[in-house]
Amino acid sequence: MFTIGSRTVKTAIGAMIALSIAQLIGFQNASTAAVITLLSVQSTQRKSILIAWRRLLACLIGMGLAILIFEGCAYTPVAVGLLLFIYVPLMAKFGLQDGIVPGFVIVMQLYMSYSITQELLINQLCIVLIGILVALLFNLYMPSVEGELQKISQELNHNFEMIFLQFSRFIRKRERVWNDEYIIRTKKLLETGIDLARRSEENSFFKRESFYLTHFTKRQQQFQLVERMVPLIINLPTAFEQNDMIADLVEEFAANLKESNQMLEKFHALRHKFESMDLPKTREEFETRAALLILLNKIEQFIEQEQVH
Repeated sequence: MFTIGSRTVKTAIGAMIALSIAQLIGFQNASTAAVITLLSVQSTQRKSILIAWRRLLACLIGMGLAILIFEGCAYTPVAVGLLLFIYVPLMAKFGLQDGIVPGFVIVMQLYMSYSITQELLINQLCIVLIGILVALLFNLYMPSVEGELQKISQELNHNFEMIFLQFSRFIRKRERVWNDEYIIRTKKLLETGIDLARRSEENSFFKRESFYLTHFTKRQQQFQLVERMVPLIINLPTAFEQNDMIADLVEEFAANLKESNQMLEKFHALRHKFESMDLPKTREEFETRAALLILLNKIEQFIEQEQVH
């Protein structure tokens, strides 16, 4: 389905307004204001301010070089080439690459005038400012992603619940074929959630780190633990009584993911119970119990991560 995003709408309307203002005032090269607005509308407020500043500096440096080279040498293609030999490395050195294109457009308009006057320099500076300021004004509006972040958080909770339920069935040996569906979904959700949370954070000038960025980063660390649990569970040697004991608790944990303190105590108690049991009588029982203890350790780490704020 064909859709138009908010950034596209802002860019189109912003370019139209920048062009209208420049034409209404009567500036030469008014279309450049629209081009600069087009290039300056960004996905976040912080990024838009940073890029606006870089483009303004790049344009000012370009204008300065144009005066020195065109007026000092000549208005020739060789002079343009010489300017670029200086301009591009200079922009790269100071991290102003975002301003190379608009800056060079301004420079070429000075070149085509064949005479750089004070009025023309003021004209060029004004159309740059119009383009940048209109873009900044439109970037003040950023659609809220709070609803999406909340939905992703809920889906992640559901996915973890499903994964731990599947763990419990595998531990009991009631399932033999592992289904990666929820693992794959969770990985994609985490990537999307962290990206959205970072964008949301960059739309705030005062918060250093958003709640959701912290939350999804913690979930990502928990997911890494889950990924390490999968081969342990799939490769459990044989089912013994300990399997049912840990499977019961994993199933209970799946339904009570938010009850971290209570569940951690129960897993600690189960560990102590395992340690007080008679030693394994066969190699298979030894290997199974060792794998279950490692699994217990991973689950406890998962719960401890939940308690980190």
